[in-house]
Amino acid sequence: MSVEKTESECKNGWIYDENGVEFSNDRSIISEWNLVCSRNGLAELSQTLVMIGQGIGAFVFPGLADKYGRKPTHVLCHCMLFIVTLATAFAPNYTAFAAFRMLTGGLQQGTALTLVILNLELLPTKTRAYVEVFGLLFWSTGIAIITPIAYILKDKSWRYFQICLACLSSWALIEWWLVDESLHWLIANGRTKDARTIIMKACRLNKKNFDTVSSESGFNRFEMKTTTVVETIVEANQELLSEADEMRINEMRINGMSSSGLTAQVKSYTILDLVKSRRLLMTSLIIWFAWATNNLTYYGLMMVSSTLAGNRFLNFFLGSIVEYPAALCEWYMLNRYGRKATSMFFHVVCGLSLIIATVLVTSTGDNESFMVASTVFTLIGKFAITGSWSTLFLYTPELYPTNLRNVGIGIASAASRIGGMISPFSRNLADAVAWGPGLVFGIMCAVVSVSLLWVPETNQYELPQTIEECEDWYRQNQLQLRCCHRKDSNVCVEKGTSEEDAQDKK
Repeated sequence: MSVEKTESECKNGWIYDENGVEFSNDRSIISEWNLVCSRNGLAELSQTLVMIGQGIGAFVFPGLADKYGRKPTHVLCHCMLFIVTLATAFAPNYTAFAAFRMLTGGLQQGTALTLVILNLELLPTKTRAYVEVFGLLFWSTGIAIITPIAYILKDKSWRYFQICLACLSSWALIEWWLVDESLHWLIANGRTKDARTIIMKACRLNKKNFDTVSSESGFNRFEMKTTTVVETIVEANQELLSEADEMRINEMRINGMSSSGLTAQVKSYTILDLVKSRRLLMTSLIIWFAWATNNLTYYGLMMVSSTLAGNRFLNFFLGSIVEYPAALCEWYMLNRYGRKATSMFFHVVCGLSLIIATVLVTSTGDNESFMVASTVFTLIGKFAITGSWSTLFLYTPELYPTNLRNVGIGIASAASRIGGMISPFSRNLADAVAWGPGLVFGIMCAVVSVSLLWVPETNQYELPQTIEECEDWYRQNQLQLRCCHRKDSNVCVEKGTSEEDAQDKK
């Protein structure tokens, strides 16, 4: 497509062509709705609206998932996402298209974030890192599939491409019967009967004895404890119980305890609880900046891929397949070196490679070999930022208690949309200043690498259920960090503990 936007050309009309060959006006949203000249920013705006929608969705849907469950929130968002993306293909004008894109962003967050937590809470401590690796493999495969589809349909209307993308979510219509609710969420909210049903189903599928599994996992002790507390509540308030209350108590005895029946066991949290916890807030601020950096860098590199040396379809495809080595690195590093070390490694590699690519672009002129080398280092940066972002998807929810886990990753994802809203304009910056995007991305990645030193490691830790558990765990992590530089660790622990206790008392 012609990319020169001189004032005289705008006055004399616009001809859409690629390599001198004109094409029909419905081939892209730019040609169909004339998003050129004074309207040339509307194309980037449509992508920015996706990011705004993602920010809104990241605030709204994770909270619903913490309150009403992971499964219903996820399935509802996924079904609506399928409907909205399909409807986008039939948008009659740019305004409708932009509105659908914003809805797509919000529903995408509701679908993805709830699924991340659901998968995380399904697996035991030793293997939960692998679910993120497999998730990255499927994500990368989805991006890689886009390239051949786009190439095959490059001479067709953009609406056909949109329909193909929508069909990838068509299985959402049967997903309700394919997934189970999170056991962590059910137990944290006192729904023991539903938890028992899922455990029995898992035992049946894996040919395990239910009594053995429920005993060794501690589920039996939890069930007995909740039943005892319910009976205590009944005995203490026997004279005040109405007929309706007795019916509800009987239902609780049969179905397991509901969240409204035991406030001592079931703790609901809000964003205010996150702010009140000093340690959790400091960790959250660092994680939010890391998410913003990753979102800006990841989507920014995707946007500028068409400006790199070589074929734009090939560059986009190479940018997607370099994500596979990132998954392999994650597989090797996550359990062996931990989440923090893995994330820091990827950020360092990304920052250095993008800075090197920037130096090559600015100092080579028209040297073809150096331009190719710059493209290679940019692809290395794409590999690294993919690994770091995937690691954050695993690392972030592990830092929060169960009834704040979706909210925690939701706020982080919402914060990342600040970078996402800027990323579409990185292509404009690259057109004006070729070294601009790489330098910005590289410096931000370096800052994240250093700041992660103050975030606790989560590898091989059980997922915390309450903020109190998080506080104790964060305190122990800080003490270990202080002791690693001292010779006598025992003295350090004793002294550190007293210091922390004194601070807490104050």
